[in-house]
Amino acid sequence: MNMNSLWLKRIVSGTIAALILIFVGYQVYHANFVRQKTETALYKTAEESITVNGYAVRQEQLVTNDNGGVLQYDIEDGGKVDKGGTVAHAYKSVEDAGVLQKKERLTQELTSLQELASQGSYADANADNMDSLLNDQLLNVIQDAKDGDADISDSRLKLLSLLNQKQLAGGQVKNFSARISALQQQISALNSSGNGEELGKVSASASGYFTSKADGYESVFSYTNVKELFPENLADSVKPTAVPKNVVGKVCSQFNWYYACVVNAADAAKLKPDTSVKITFPFASSASANATVVRINQKTKTSSAAVILECNVMDSALANIRHETAKITINTYQGIQISQKTVHFEKVKQTVKQDGKEVEQVKTVEGVFVMYGIEMKFKQIVPLYSDGTYIYCDPNPDSSLLATSESVQLYDEVIIEGKGLSDGKIIE
Repeated sequence: MNMNSLWLKRIVSGTIAALILIFVGYQVYHANFVRQKTETALYKTAEESITVNGYAVRQEQLVTNDNGGVLQYDIEDGGKVDKGGTVAHAYKSVEDAGVLQKKERLTQELTSLQELASQGSYADANADNMDSLLNDQLLNVIQDAKDGDADISDSRLKLLSLLNQKQLAGGQVKNFSARISALQQQISALNSSGNGEELGKVSASASGYFTSKADGYESVFSYTNVKELFPENLADSVKPTAVPKNVVGKVCSQFNWYYACVVNAADAAKLKPDTSVKITFPFASSASANATVVRINQKTKTSSAAVILECNVMDSALANIRHETAKITINTYQGIQISQKTVHFEKVKQTVKQDGKEVEQVKTVEGVFVMYGIEMKFKQIVPLYSDGTYIYCDPNPDSSLLATSESVQLYDEVIIEGKGLSDGKIIE
């Protein structure tokens, strides 16, 4: 009985001792020989930006229609127009508008073909450069469509005329007599129908960019005094005025326009007057525009500020924005991206010269541990920008900034998890 009890104690003691040895051995192995978890350092681009809410301020002239009836706009929003130029036609009804527009298109085509017929052999003489002329005119049509210009119909008509000339020069057709006859019959039929009464034209009150929308803010903010706006002038309590019923659009008569917004003190400190930024209106357009910070109006360094940006880009979307959310990109950084959690601060010995003598100094350095074969290496980083999650590091920092032999490099395997990290440690 006693012998059995003794053997049992020895077995239990041996088992406990073996478990302790296994546990200790595992901890030693895990601390020194388990492969570290890494991520590859890549070259990335990061934007430092702020999101704001503000108002577009433009020099705007209202366009009115005193003819009544149904309007057919000749210019797209954001298109350019001259002072006194036609932006729309007023018709008695939608049917009249359709008849008159069709008649105008047919008449323009007829005139073009009749002029071409009167040129005789002119088309043959210019056959060699016809392709070049066609390419140039096609680019003009594309540009006019992009700009929303009022003369896009003229550009299309010129392109059609060149295509007809090419057909004559190439021998695809002998003449356009049949088409001319058909056009004359169609125009005659439209004239006989009695439809197509035009009430009048709507003209631009100034030269500039046209938009068919008016929102009542045209007179709320002074274009002349926009640089003097303060946060209280841009409060959400600002309300538009009533738009008269005869207003059918407006013309932005100045090429430059402004975006005024309120930012907190921290964001105001990131902006500097006379610097360039990029502005995007995510709920209005996917495109971005370059702008200049022209004024930062702030009563104290700890108070909110009114930021005034100046822009000279215009399109159909930008022509219609008013009280809009914007993303202002202050800076763009390109560098080696590393995770914030991989950063360590290590004491590094550095030999420097003082009074002609070499002196060893100990400096605390910000850096990361990387795998170099089976060896750990501590490499210094020179941050350019941090977004709180990642740090973007200078790929080629000045050597005078470095306390280590080299800085983090592209495609380095940066250790993101591991224990017992130290420079020169061997991982087998």
